[in-house]
Amino acid sequence: MTSDACREMRGLIGAAALGRLEPAEEIALGAHLEGCAECRAEQRELAVVARALPLADPDRVVSATVEPPTELGDRVLDRVAHERDVRRSRRRVRLLAGSAAAAVVAIAAALIMVFVLSTAAGPPSRQVTFPATPAGVAGSAKLVERPAGTEVAFHVTGLHDGDDYWLWLTGDDGQRIGAGTFRGTANSMNLTMTAAIPMSDARRVWVTDSKDDVVLDAQLR
Repeated sequence: MTSDACREMRGLIGAAALGRLEPAEEIALGAHLEGCAECRAEQRELAVVARALPLADPDRVVSATVEPPTELGDRVLDRVAHERDVRRSRRRVRLLAGSAAAAVVAIAAALIMVFVLSTAAGPPSRQVTFPATPAGVAGSAKLVERPAGTEVAFHVTGLHDGDDYWLWLTGDDGQRIGAGTFRGTANSMNLTMTAAIPMSDARRVWVTDSKDDVVLDAQLR
């Protein structure tokens, strides 16, 4: 394929065959010919023609004016239009490719953001505060959805020192599901236990003592 550099050198090749190059032009042409076999071949052909020119007899040249074909103008215009359409098509393809690449990058960034946010947010959870009791027992809990059920991070104060207590979760069916048992203390306590019930099914979290009396109770809605 003829490059733009080759097209620019065609005139210099012809001038070189006739011996009419300026020194700077001769240097530029020589540099180009060193790396272009196609232009070197054309130079050889034009050199042959140039050597034959002195042998031509001007008196034998027909003086009749040569008219170009009538369809030449249309062919030139068609060629120009074709080249313009090709360039536009190439630009359109590049734009579409760039848009597609940008869309892919945007989608990938969105997916990464969703993953990061979901990872940072962690599993579903909810905070529970138990109503105050006349006995002075107070507590709160954070319920966290886990594969094994519902994890309960339980904080409580005011229990009887040394007494046994049970933590329960209850669903719509009213059946209580044990999260664990622990021994009370008058000081603050932080416990983490798990009940085998999905957090979305839990409707109540409560604590009972060894007599099965309710010590703390919170309804979940």
